Amino acid sequence: MKAWFLVVVALCPAAMAAAADGPMRIDVAYEWSGWGGVSEHWRIERDVRGITTRVRVTDSAGNQELPKQVLPAAAVEAFEAAIGAAPLSKEAAISLIAARLDRAAMLELDPKLRSVPPASCTFADQQAWARRTLTVQGLHQRVRQHFKGEGVAWTDDYPVMSVTVRRQGRPDVVFLSRSQKALMLPWKHVPIGQVNQQALALAPDQWRPALSDALTRLLPEGEATRARFRSNWLQHRLKQELALEALKCTTGP
Repeated sequence: MKAWFLVVVALCPAAMAAAADGPMRIDVAYEWSGWGGVSEHWRIERDVRGITTRVRVTDSAGNQELPKQVLPAAAVEAFEAAIGAAPLSKEAAISLIAARLDRAAMLELDPKLRSVPPASCTFADQQAWARRTLTVQGLHQRVRQHFKGEGVAWTDDYPVMSVTVRRQGRPDVVFLSRSQKALMLPWKHVPIGQVNQQALALAPDQWRPALSDALTRLLPEGEATRARFRSNWLQHRLKQELALEALKCTTGP
């Protein structure tokens, strides 16, 4: 009996702390159109007891509705921390993303890669050029170039994601992105009800990689919405660019 009482006492503070955060509802809507198309809407809700559930509201693929799933409190806590923290500077976000990339893996060139016209240097020359080019500073520069301007990163891809947050006692807010770049950065942050072209144009860019990371913890593995943030996409893309440049051994430093 005494042991049971101690367990209850130990659990109560954690339960009370979770419930003290108050009810919250997060709606994540993602659409993508191009050669194909995706339309998904996920709803994550935390009730007064601190229990968080997730359900798929709509799915363009016509899949059957999923039952509500209980999520770990840590996933929602990470999300709240991400939206509560100040956004990073663009340069700080670039440094963070570059630090996640595996330079050694990117330097593993494919000796079978060919070009038209044929490469102007040997494979050994290509490897040496890649090592000289992809320094830590060179990798940062490539990530910086990836985020430069509003250019497209896919040939045919028009994504839009909105993250609507409703919390008790606080104004409702929306984080929105139409970015084709890694982690869908940058985000826009606007009050709910003001999601229009003018408001989005006036809203400053917000570099919130932690928000993109937090969304992957809220959404189930394998879903199209979560896949938008897959960590290896940028590394694969930059590695391909490096390998193609190495065939000439003439660009870069």
